Amino acid sequence: SDLCRVRVALRIRPKNTDELAQGADFDTCVELQPECKKLKLKKNNWASESYQFDEIFGENSSQKRIYEVVAKPVVESVLEGYNGTVMAYGQTGTGKTYTVGQLGKEDPSERGIMVRALEHILSSMSLETDSVAVSYLQLYLESVQDLLAPEKTNIPIVEDPKTGEVSLPGAAIVEIKDLEHVCQLLQIGETNRHAANTKMNTESSRSHAILIIHLQRSLKIKEETTVSIPSDTEHTLPGDLPLVLKSKLLIVDLAGSERIDKSGSEGHMIEEAKFINLSLSSLGKCINALAENSSHIPTRDSKLTRMLRDSFGGNC
Repeated sequence: SDLCRVRVALRIRPKNTDELAQGADFDTCVELQPECKKLKLKKNNWASESYQFDEIFGENSSQKRIYEVVAKPVVESVLEGYNGTVMAYGQTGTGKTYTVGQLGKEDPSERGIMVRALEHILSSMSLETDSVAVSYLQLYLESVQDLLAPEKTNIPIVEDPKTGEVSLPGAAIVEIKDLEHVCQLLQIGETNRHAANTKMNTESSRSHAILIIHLQRSLKIKEETTVSIPSDTEHTLPGDLPLVLKSKLLIVDLAGSERIDKSGSEGHMIEEAKFINLSLSSLGKCINALAENSSHIPTRDSKLTRMLRDSFGGNC
């Protein structure tokens, strides 16, 4: 079905203050055709190229609408026991962190996908029988760091030899009870990510931020009911015994995707860009392999794709 493939949505941000101050006509190169879900890129007065997406959002699109169209279907399948992933990709300054990580403390309508997904999950589960826990990590220069416990760096990525499931031994996994707790944890993560960026003297994030939401749900099932569940779910039947659904939702705010020659980086910045480009090109290869239904998904090429491995196969 349509939900089982990689879906790509495009969002155009409004002009920022610098762009408005310059007064240049920035609109001339991009034309949206939302009804056909196409974007037209004008190269000069004569030539233009058209690109097709699954969804297209103009600069007036609300955070709520982005969540409902892009992330909600993924969250719903995660609640049914499947693994799912939502990623934001694009150059520095295009609005990835706003779309994904905005906490909306002053204005709840500005909340991004992370807060909205957790709000949706908490409202759909019964915390007497179910549990929701989160880990919040960043990947910087191919080293995994814990944003909830910043002293933990170089966290290993381990695959279970039997199930192939990916885990990060040593990373904090915090059980959450309510939305206020969620916002506190995301705030801690954001502060730690920002502190790391300041140390690196960059305003923008040169790291990938990865929020992992672990769900465990107990469903009581009578013998006569037939339930559609993922094939590799741990379950105990028959009779009136609980069925345990375990699933993971990954929400990823990728580092900026600009090319080295464009960003004018040198020295340390080039090191950063090399690692960012390595993980983004590995991610691209995996997504291409999925799009072509290839039997081999090359997840071992970078730490980013190794962390996303559960989202690339089997139960996702």
